[in-house]
Amino acid sequence: MKPGKVCRLLRAALVALVASPMPATAQTAACAAASTQAELNDCSAQRYREADARLNQVYSQLRARLRDPRQRSLLEEAERAWIAYRDRECAFETSGTVGGSLHPMMQATCLYEKTTIRLAELTRQRNCKEADPSCVH
Repeated sequence: MKPGKVCRLLRAALVALVASPMPATAQTAACAAASTQAELNDCSAQRYREADARLNQVYSQLRARLRDPRQRSLLEEAERAWIAYRDRECAFETSGTVGGSLHPMMQATCLYEKTTIRLAELTRQRNCKEADPSCVH
């Protein structure tokens, strides 16, 4: 990969890492000061783990809210399919960095992005009003 492209990728990943809508933590402050690739990789991984934990929490809350066993089953199937999609899509999107020191950060950033999108989808369903026909009840 060309040096200029690596710099642009690093810059874009760092901006996504620091400027994303997740709540601020002590880790976020440390990540803003990260200066090595290893530190950036660790920060990206931690950010993904935090988003994944929040996703699991919202998923559990939504699943518990569903009274119909068929709906619960459909949610579980959808989640398994989404996990397979997320993993394959991120493998594809980061295939250009495999083997490089940048790859762990790019992989974690992709997983984070996909997870935050799914988190928004499940949060919308969990918080949906009873009369909203676009929601599962």
